[in-house]
Amino acid sequence: MNSVPVAAVKNLNIVMVESKIKYLILAFTVVGSMSGMAQNSIQEGPEISRMLSAYAAKNKQQETVKAWRIQVAAGSDRRVIENEQRRFENIYPSLGLELLHDNPYYILKIQDRAYRSKVDALALLHRIKSRYPSAILVLDDVRTEKLLNSQSY
Repeated sequence: MNSVPVAAVKNLNIVMVESKIKYLILAFTVVGSMSGMAQNSIQEGPEISRMLSAYAAKNKQQETVKAWRIQVAAGSDRRVIENEQRRFENIYPSLGLELLHDNPYYILKIQDRAYRSKVDALALLHRIKSRYPSAILVLDDVRTEKLLNSQSY
């Protein structure tokens, strides 16, 4: 049986570890330099800048946006809808109602609550549906100052 001296095995292990470390350092250096090459820069032309500015100005001038509101009731009998309005305002005094007439229908909508997110509007709708099962969410044009960005009931 050939026996290899212990010192030779230790030296071989040290050489292998050193070569692995050198390869790892080389690999990290190559990967690091490649990530620097992947960065791109985009030069925005004057026409693009002008169009973006015009788009932003138009959006600032816009008085209404699409938002979610809750329609509590709708029907063709005005007296029935007015009774529903009084009943609702007694149950939910903090939520004012708006009575709209879209011939031949009278529509009750919650006045000062509008949500950008349908998910936020669903929280309030769920509470109202316990007493008003016909309440639904509707997408309306709403003045921007009436928007609520989060749940606030």
